[in-house]
Amino acid sequence: MEEEKSGLTNGTNLAEKLKAEIAGLKIENQRLKELTAATQFDLGQRLDYQESQDRFRAVFESSRLGNKIIAADLKILQVNPAMVALLGYSRKEDIIGTRILDYSPLDQRKHWEMLQEKLWKKASPSFSLETTLLKKDGSVIWCHVTSILFKDKGETLGYTIIENITEQHQLRQQKEEFISVASHELKTPLTSLKAGLQLLNRKVKGEAVITAKHIQLAQSAVTFSNKLGHLVDDLLNSTKIEQGQLTLNKSRFKLSEVLDECCMHITLDEAYYMTNKGELSLEVVADQQKIEQVLVNLVNNAVKYAPGFSRNSHPCGRSGKRVKVSVTDRGKGIPPEKLPEVFKRYYRANPEGKAVSGLGLGLYICSEIVSRHGGEMGVESAVGQGSTFWFTIPI
Repeated sequence: MEEEKSGLTNGTNLAEKLKAEIAGLKIENQRLKELTAATQFDLGQRLDYQESQDRFRAVFESSRLGNKIIAADLKILQVNPAMVALLGYSRKEDIIGTRILDYSPLDQRKHWEMLQEKLWKKASPSFSLETTLLKKDGSVIWCHVTSILFKDKGETLGYTIIENITEQHQLRQQKEEFISVASHELKTPLTSLKAGLQLLNRKVKGEAVITAKHIQLAQSAVTFSNKLGHLVDDLLNSTKIEQGQLTLNKSRFKLSEVLDECCMHITLDEAYYMTNKGELSLEVVADQQKIEQVLVNLVNNAVKYAPGFSRNSHPCGRSGKRVKVSVTDRGKGIPPEKLPEVFKRYYRANPEGKAVSGLGLGLYICSEIVSRHGGEMGVESAVGQGSTFWFTIPI
């Protein structure tokens, strides 16, 4: 959360600096224009002109944002060190003389053509856009581009400031995807719950005796209510974490109490068998409800991602001054390249291209809960052999 807040703060600061740089350049540009409008320069005017050029050059070279000067045909005439680094090069000479279109993916070139039309053909004083650029290594970055026109020796040139907004763009995209997923995930159990209750209501009104069908509908309603409750809890917890408001209500309890509770909803289904082993009598001082939430999430994931395997185990024991709890399944495992992603917010595993339910918040929330307890969380997995999710908290 702190990283995200820091990212937002940095983004705001960059935006303010960008505005300040553009404002400064406009002032210097106007000053240069007024000075060059005179047919004769006296000595004082020449000094002012040189000082103004020096200030312009200093702003250009020292900016932390990518700066470039382009001609009407989008040819790059000059770049600053930040622009060289942004595109992944080591020398200005590698870029000067090329065209900005050389660094634009084919489907994004229309943005630069629009900039060219707005500035040079329609003489707009400035123009901004968001687009992508190709770095030297072929990777793509998202950029916010702001351009203004200025006169130099009778030629109209474009001064462009480019800010790398790849992280902000990815975060915005994740949030949009999350809202779409959340809407779908919340609507599904709500629709099923409503339909089940309506059917149950009609049957209760029409039949005096409670039948097996009534019981089945009632159980189904409870199941969907619980699912809806878990989704809402995830949303609320995620918001609290983001706002730094996730509080812990600690008490002393035995881990065996939590392990029994977290597995009850699974063991009621005879298709699954859970094994608790280790030092189950260990006591910890922690938030019992939230530790139970962590275990319920891990157990649910073990069942969801290893549906064809009925046996899961939950070892528990000491690890120095901490207690370590693991949840092991015999599923298909997680590819090594995906392991670093599983605890990230909005990440949803997609085994073999199959759609899975969930908001992509469960493991993220679990890791935050464990972290607030002063513990650690991790995963060990091998494709074809299953996975072990574990966490430690201080005893």
